[in-house]
Amino acid sequence: MLNITAVHTVFQKEELFQGIAARYEIGTPLRSRFILNGLNDTYEVQTTAGTFILRIYKHAWRSEAEVRFELELLSFLASWDMPVSRPLLRKDGDLLSKLNAPEGVRFAALFTFAEGIGKVDLESSSAYGRAVAQLHHAMDQYVPAHERFELDASHLLDEPLQQLLPFLQHRPSDLKLVQEIVLRLRSHLEAASLASYDWGICHGDLHGWNVFHSDDGSLTHFDFDCCGMGWRSYDLSVFLWDRVHGRQEDSFEDACWDAFLKNYLEERPMSGQDLAMIPVFVAVRHIWLMGLHTGRSPVWGAWQDDGYFDGKLKFLYAWVEKHQL
Repeated sequence: MLNITAVHTVFQKEELFQGIAARYEIGTPLRSRFILNGLNDTYEVQTTAGTFILRIYKHAWRSEAEVRFELELLSFLASWDMPVSRPLLRKDGDLLSKLNAPEGVRFAALFTFAEGIGKVDLESSSAYGRAVAQLHHAMDQYVPAHERFELDASHLLDEPLQQLLPFLQHRPSDLKLVQEIVLRLRSHLEAASLASYDWGICHGDLHGWNVFHSDDGSLTHFDFDCCGMGWRSYDLSVFLWDRVHGRQEDSFEDACWDAFLKNYLEERPMSGQDLAMIPVFVAVRHIWLMGLHTGRSPVWGAWQDDGYFDGKLKFLYAWVEKHQL
């Protein structure tokens, strides 16, 4: 018999739910559903007290301090009446549970359920822009008690590039061009780090689908797993990136992005130099995503084939050419 080290395991969900539910005042467990194997494992859990979301962080994805930063940030935002899916306290007053998995210790947290649906149209984009501005205002008041990575050049460009390069070895012209683009993007970020740009806690993944909209016009933010200190123009750029990536140059304009940005700026003005960085950060986000996909291939599978890179790089090259980056 072979003894093989596990990279990622999936828990037996009924046993998992029973063990977690016993640590919270959430009524009697009824049923659970494993809904997503993404950056972390996500479960929808139902009890006699309602519906909740259980997140099991993947081993070695986030440190304990980094997870506590996220959870305590959400608790703070909830105390400021920000519409967020917030973590629940256990019976012993802690926000965090630890699970012993074959691959090592994994962290778990239980969250309130975000009502509504995901959608991106002109009305929802306008509401989202205002809500993100309010979120940034509230985040400005938070004083972290725990260390967490920053959304800086190292995190957004250098680390993703190292994950990406091995997948481009058989495409030497693309490998060279991607490295050249990253160098140019990095020079923009280095210049931004030396000047007075809007820097603060960011959600990190504001692509428009980490928020649910309800019929009454309210919304709820969730999934702060990519949060950290960073450029606020990067935070906004993720919404634009989601709207345009995969498009051709003649369709880079987007009405939902215009509505989002207009309403954000009405609520929270931003300097011209911050706004000028948004096209840079769209390209940075695209590099970061490719690095994320390739870096997580041991868990998600190595589906980053030539078809994947044909599409991803076509957009990157068109975007940097359009904006002379």
